Amino acid sequence: MKNKMSRKPLYKPAVIGFGLILLSLLTAMAGPLGSRIGWWDFTFAITIVEWSAYLGMFAALLCLLGLIVARPGSRRRGFVFSLLGIIIIVPMILFLLSWKEAKMTFPPIQDITTRTEDPHEFWISPNSRMYGGKKIAALQKEFYPDIQPLFLSVPADKAFDLSIEVIQNKGWQLWEPSRADMHIEATHKTFWFGFSDDVIVHITKVDNASSRIDMRSTSRFGGGGDGGTNAARIRSFFQELKERSRQ
Repeated sequence: MKNKMSRKPLYKPAVIGFGLILLSLLTAMAGPLGSRIGWWDFTFAITIVEWSAYLGMFAALLCLLGLIVARPGSRRRGFVFSLLGIIIIVPMILFLLSWKEAKMTFPPIQDITTRTEDPHEFWISPNSRMYGGKKIAALQKEFYPDIQPLFLSVPADKAFDLSIEVIQNKGWQLWEPSRADMHIEATHKTFWFGFSDDVIVHITKVDNASSRIDMRSTSRFGGGGDGGTNAARIRSFFQELKERSRQ
């Protein structure tokens, strides 16, 4: 039986598909990595990722064919290569498709604030982005109606300290917070591309026992949409801040 199995011809498309899947995975990782360390810009990195997805889909077709032609009991070998290839590529393709869908679904804005009528400005962090005015405010209201100021039942000084704790816990770069102005700035580098997104946290005293927290989160560079990243950052920050204020 072993001799018969060993004499089965290898279905080469299955092996080629598996190899191309590994190549597409490495290419997809190289795009953001190269952008992060400065080998190429964001636009070229996105092009690399897109072509890696096309390569992955072509390779997946070869592996699907291999699952059929080299299935157990058939006259060809290569079923394992095809199966492993599909297991590897499906999550990658789903992730890239969801990322692309987010880019197309979310509004073409990269500057989110809880105070659209008069956004706080950056004082220290190297962010020169000017707020887009009423047009951006209208898009935010339509797509992110939940992005509103946060009111906490803690004094302003306590809210200030808690905000710094959250920033440090998230690993963001803190830029010389001003207690006198109740103004905090920080920078968060995104995981894949290493983009620098800057945030402002501004605390306003409501009374001796409560405070209002406003936040602005914006991408330092680029145009178009952010896939909801900045809005999600504000939600995450406010959620952790609320939890800490209750402790």
